[in-house]
Amino acid sequence: MAEYRFIVLSNPVPGREDEYNDWYDGRHVDDVLKIPGFVRVQRFEYADPLRDDPPKHKYLSIYDIESDDIAKTAGLLVAAAGTSRMPISDALEENANAIIYRALGPAKEKPAPEER
Repeated sequence: MAEYRFIVLSNPVPGREDEYNDWYDGRHVDDVLKIPGFVRVQRFEYADPLRDDPPKHKYLSIYDIESDDIAKTAGLLVAAAGTSRMPISDALEENANAIIYRALGPAKEKPAPEER
């Protein structure tokens, strides 16, 4: 089974950040994880101390997908979005950006330090 990452960059509507985060964490991620193939999600907030100019999107979500048919899996997500199975909050700005990447191999980890 192939591994994919679904990368979502998004922002809340100005003045509605708490509502956006409540919806995203309390409803949306659970709705997405009900879609066959979606197995894990982790959310991030912009925190780059090396940049003076903030990026266009403050929030990042990375969904792990395992699928033999990514077109079908993505189609299930699109079909559910905006329905009673996956309502979309109006606290989400419409400028979200989403893209799917296929893993080229297993993740590598830093080796454990040698004991002396």
